[in-house]
Amino acid sequence: MAKNVVSVDIGSSLIKLVQLSQSSGKIRLEKVGLADNPVPNFRTQGYGAGKNAIIRAIRDSLRKGRIQASDAVSSLGGPANIIQYFSFPPFLGKELENAVHLEAQRVIGGKLDGMETDFQVLSRNESGTGGQEILFAGVPKEMVSQHMDILRGAGLNPISIDIDCLVLANCFSKLKNLTPDEHVMVLNAGARLISLGILSRDNLYFIRDISLNLKGALDFREKSILDKATGEISRSIRYYQGKAQGKDVARIFLSGSGALAPETSDLFSKALEIPVERWNPLENVEFDAGKLGAGFKEKQGYVLAIAIGLALRERGT
Repeated sequence: MAKNVVSVDIGSSLIKLVQLSQSSGKIRLEKVGLADNPVPNFRTQGYGAGKNAIIRAIRDSLRKGRIQASDAVSSLGGPANIIQYFSFPPFLGKELENAVHLEAQRVIGGKLDGMETDFQVLSRNESGTGGQEILFAGVPKEMVSQHMDILRGAGLNPISIDIDCLVLANCFSKLKNLTPDEHVMVLNAGARLISLGILSRDNLYFIRDISLNLKGALDFREKSILDKATGEISRSIRYYQGKAQGKDVARIFLSGSGALAPETSDLFSKALEIPVERWNPLENVEFDAGKLGAGFKEKQGYVLAIAIGLALRERGT
């Protein structure tokens, strides 16, 4: 993996920077930087006057983490993103591009002009009908522009901007070894945003960001917050099951700052009636415990899923 590339995950609570390497098929965490985000509500209220504070936080993390990088990969999440699923016959090339664009215009309307868009084919043809499912994603151009300005302000050249929930699914699929027929959910519960993906060992089925529009951070020990979160997660599962011909979500893997409290997995499991276990991506990544400090894996590993996923996705690992 290129050492001049750093992944930058700007979360509501923490800004996470990661550099990975790969040797003999093993992935290694080489360098990491963490900093508090001085603008925790940036997803709903914009960066505003705090833009320069975020730039300084990234610069400080690069310096403290001794990260030397010229290029950066990053991602965006939140309620402004648009994710849609389209079904088409097995079109290819330009025919598929035109079909996706026309369908997006029909569904999204005038908002489409202000979005940066992309799509990918999901390998979901389990019914044998020959059709194909398309994942379509749109991110406001203004958000992308501001995000890239921040990275440039920190002295980095942004080469890729992805979406959080897709990066999360990629991270999990690359690091976690599932049984062939098992369908699971990976759930990143951050300070203010929940990202999730439903997938199997070979296929991605569903991704989504959940924003509960709260003034403060997510605390799942509060019943009202837990009920809202699990209600939205249940809706996602029902939508997936309607598309998946009766396949159930066998397990949920919980990461993010919400996983730092061991009781969160039990609260989710009881509410959803599905086994929930905490997932620390550092369980599947080599690292120098002596260099990162005692207890780093247990204290910080759970919050690195998206940052690690960005680094894996950038290199095509």
